Amino acid sequence: MFSWRSYALAAVLAILMASTGAWRATAGTGSHDVSRPVFYLSLHPETAPPSSNVLAVEVDYDGPLRTGRITVDASGIKGVAQISEGGDGCSPRDGVFRCDMSLKPKSQGSSSRELIMRPATGAKAGDFGVLRYTVTAAGSSPVRGSITVIAGRPELRVNEGEDVRGHGPGDAFDVPVLIRNTGDVPARGVALGFDGAGDVRPATGHRNCARLSDSGETRCLFPDAVIAPGETWRVAPLPRVRTTEDAVDARLSYAASAYNADLKPGDLGRDPQRGKGPALRLERDPGDGGDWFFTTDTGPATIDVPVTNAADFEARGDSLSGKVGTEHKVSIGYVNHGPADPNVAKVRAVFTVPPGAKVVQPPYDPELEEEEWEQHCLTHDGGRTYSCDGNTKVGRENLFEFTLRIVRKDSRPGSVAVSVEVVHDDARTRLPDPRPGNDMVAVRLTASGPAPAADSDAGGLGGWTLTAGAAAVAAGGVLVMRRMRREPSADPAAEGESGKGAPGAG
Repeated sequence: MFSWRSYALAAVLAILMASTGAWRATAGTGSHDVSRPVFYLSLHPETAPPSSNVLAVEVDYDGPLRTGRITVDASGIKGVAQISEGGDGCSPRDGVFRCDMSLKPKSQGSSSRELIMRPATGAKAGDFGVLRYTVTAAGSSPVRGSITVIAGRPELRVNEGEDVRGHGPGDAFDVPVLIRNTGDVPARGVALGFDGAGDVRPATGHRNCARLSDSGETRCLFPDAVIAPGETWRVAPLPRVRTTEDAVDARLSYAASAYNADLKPGDLGRDPQRGKGPALRLERDPGDGGDWFFTTDTGPATIDVPVTNAADFEARGDSLSGKVGTEHKVSIGYVNHGPADPNVAKVRAVFTVPPGAKVVQPPYDPELEEEEWEQHCLTHDGGRTYSCDGNTKVGRENLFEFTLRIVRKDSRPGSVAVSVEVVHDDARTRLPDPRPGNDMVAVRLTASGPAPAADSDAGGLGGWTLTAGAAAVAAGGVLVMRRMRREPSADPAAEGESGKGAPGAG
């Protein structure tokens, strides 16, 4: 057992060696160890992140699926940590013990054995020891490795930013970022991630920052940074970001992670698009962040960036023609011509059915029914109108297919009217439309042949005209959701409890 002071130089060297491959996944041929080189064990499990007491021995195994063996030598962590559980019938001991380990081809990902750890009695922050292990399997060379186990964890928090308002598409602004270590051991090596969900991006490419192709996040690495417990450091110069041309309800989040405590080299992304400009750096904050509030956990800080923008939503109608009593499919909906591409919004298309027709089959998604979620298109007036909610990217049509039956000779058209709202701080704002003239379109009906002997629908729709669609849109609310995420309506007051769009509704 050693103290962190005697360990400091060795730890820094180990982290720097690990970080040389930080921008790509660990490479290698044959079976080899891919475990993180350092494991920080929290002395405060009641406040530690989930699974922070789980040490994973990981190997890339070059062979077929089979059961191997792991031999663990825990004598080197005596006085620092104890292995309380090994899982799957594995019974750990303080000295050397052996357990089965499932191995899979590395094409399917790394194979791992998880060991549940707890601090040893009397362990102090910074005490450390070395856990050694060997993984063997028939027909494969043994894999040997070691992990330095340290009592205590660095816990990095970032400042809570203030919402940024008053910007338009393409505007740039600075974001102050401070990092505080609330843990009980130093953070040796820091990664800082920015995520603007595609609407806010770094305005400057720094050579120690890269945009990760698999997530879209920008991550900046500070391998030489050492943040002692209680210290607060700031990013210099101030990171500068820019809104995109299609941004509306933008949001920027950022978080800091400690090398090896929260990340290992393989976690830092593949195929990054690295910047070429001057590197960002960390500097000790002279005021120790006294003017800021900080996050209370390892999650990111998030700031809203509402952008003044507009979008041309064009309603898409249809037409039907045939004899009275025949059924026809029509597709109604909308297309977003941009430039704005709302992230957190639902567009609402209100379909007013032509008076001479009746809906016999509204759009129906069995997956929504299985999940007990509302259908996209609902009616609340016996089938005269349907409100269809969805979302769409710029340039993409969003259409809803209805089956209509022609019930009488009535040439009056129906309509489709489209509108969209965005929400910030629970306040709804109608998204400006530069071409409001195409927000409503007719759905035309041409009927032929004799009328049925008994028309059960006669007299109920006599006064229904094109203007009803506009009134329905004016009364209808628009709900909020994340892009590409299906979820039920969040506005029961607007939706009511009836009118579920099941097959044959209307």
